[in-house]
Parts: sequence; structure tokens; C-alpha cells
Amino acid sequence: MLVEYKDIEEQIDLIKAKNILIKDEEKAKEILLRESYYNLITGYKDIFIDIKNSKQKGKETCNTETYFEEIYAVYKFDRELRNMMLDYISIIETNVKSYITNIFSQKYGAYNYLKKENFYITEFNENKFNDFVQKIEYSIDRNIDNYDNIKLYKQEYNVIPLWMATTLMTFGNIINFYSLMKIEDKKKVASIFSIKYNDMLTFLKMLNIVRNISAHGNPLFNIRLDIKYPAKSDYYHSFLNIRKKGNTCENGIDDILAIIIILERFLELDDYKRFINEFKLAVENVKKELDDESFENFLEKMGVENNIWKKMCL
Repeated sequence: MLVEYKDIEEQIDLIKAKNILIKDEEKAKEILLRESYYNLITGYKDIFIDIKNSKQKGKETCNTETYFEEIYAVYKFDRELRNMMLDYISIIETNVKSYITNIFSQKYGAYNYLKKENFYITEFNENKFNDFVQKIEYSIDRNIDNYDNIKLYKQEYNVIPLWMATTLMTFGNIINFYSLMKIEDKKKVASIFSIKYNDMLTFLKMLNIVRNISAHGNPLFNIRLDIKYPAKSDYYHSFLNIRKKGNTCENGIDDILAIIIILERFLELDDYKRFINEFKLAVENVKKELDDESFENFLEKMGVENNIWKKMCL
């Protein structure tokens, strides 16, 4: 059944019908005009849902004394989280591009980054390589007008070196570049971060998904990724004493906690500490707005239980 457009007054009525209280109705209307009902209520109400009552009534109902302002507090946290992820994943993207450029160029030269013989190509991934070349050429052609120095270089020499090309590549482009590199070259890049070369590819793919979610303004704090952290557990999972089911950790595998652990693997210590401090402050601001039960649900959605949270933020 198609959903018809609802004006702001009707949206307020829909909110009240979900058992959500509003402290300041006029301010709530301003927020709905700015952020939209769909983005705010649909994306961030889950931690407040009364599952038993919803089943009895046959419609989604929030817990007693759930306030619109609490949902908005979670929404604002998620916006901060997306901005943080964009900032810190951008640092990782820059670093990975630089390391790949240096390792590849030293071995094969600065202008041979689209030659098949310099990659690990088999009958099973040859089509992937051809698609990769087309995407790199497209990224360069599409973005080169934004960089006068690169544009002039290309006009004069009809080619640009890899360190210029990576400036025009997307994060997805550079991940594909890494995935097609020869194994010995991948190992050199991954060793810089003390990561196994095949794990590094998984980590980069997970970061890229989070980057894209963040860039498009979609809910992030409660994600569950299809790609999972490749290790059943590692030193950081052990340090945080994450609960296990068998040999596999219950959290830190496909959630925001997993992404936080991956950031620790790639970022310089000072950058990671800065991220943790920003993350901690954002969570503390949400805690002021939520009751204890809602705050526990909020942490659980991120895969961050109380004991983990306290240890992670030392």
C-alpha cells in the first residue's frame, strides 16, 4: 500500500499515536521540517519500541514516557558519528593511497599502473581487471578538471603518474587496486599496518561501506554489515573482554564496535585517541538525554556494552 504525504500536523499526530510524548511541540515541528519524519522517527525509534505492547496492539508502539526529544538526541549523535567516520576514514584513505603509490611505483614505475602484467591476473579475475581499468580511467576523466596542475600535466604528457592518479580515485577505486595487486605487493602494504593482507582487504571494504552510509546520511549507529570482521577474535577483542559464543565474539564483528576496532588497526595512536575522545563525548551527551534502559539499548545497538564502553574509553 502506497504511503501518502503527511503535513507537519499529521506527522505530529503520527508521533503521538506511537506513544511518543513531546515536550515542546513547536520546536518539534521545526525539527521535522528540517530533518523530515522519515529520517528521524523511522530511522531512530527502534531503541524505544515496546515489543510486547506493539504485538498486542498490532502496531508499533514506544515505551511509556518515550519523548520525541530523546529520539532526536540519538539522531544528533548519529549525525556526529557519521561526521567522525567521514573524517577518520578519510585519513585512512589518504594513508592507504600513499603507501600503495610508493610500493607500486618503486617496483613498476610511476606510469605503469594500468598494465596487466603488474597485477595478479587470472582467468577468473580478468574481467574484474578490465572493469577496474575502465573505472580508473572514468574517475580520472571525470575529476581532472578540478585539478589544474594535473590537467596541465596530462595535456602536456598525455599521461599522469600514479601519485596524481590516486588523487582522482575514489576509495572504492583504491580498494579494487589493492585487491588486484600481486600477493607480495599486498603483503608489503598490509605489513605497514601489521595486518594480514587478506584481512586488510576485508577491513577496507567494511570502512568503505561505512563511509558511503555516512556520506548519504543514513542511520549508522545500529548497522549490521553483511561483511564481517575476519578474525573470530584478536588482541583488541580480548582487551575489551567481549563476550563469546563458542569461539566467536558476540560483538565487534559486524557492528559499529567492529568499525571502531578497525580504526584502531589503521590510525596513528594520536588520531585514534582523538577519535575515542570525540566518540566518548558524543555518547556522554546522549546519556544525559536518555533513561537508563534506553541508554543500555542504545549501547547494545552499537555492540558496546557498559563494561566494554568503560574500558574502551580509558
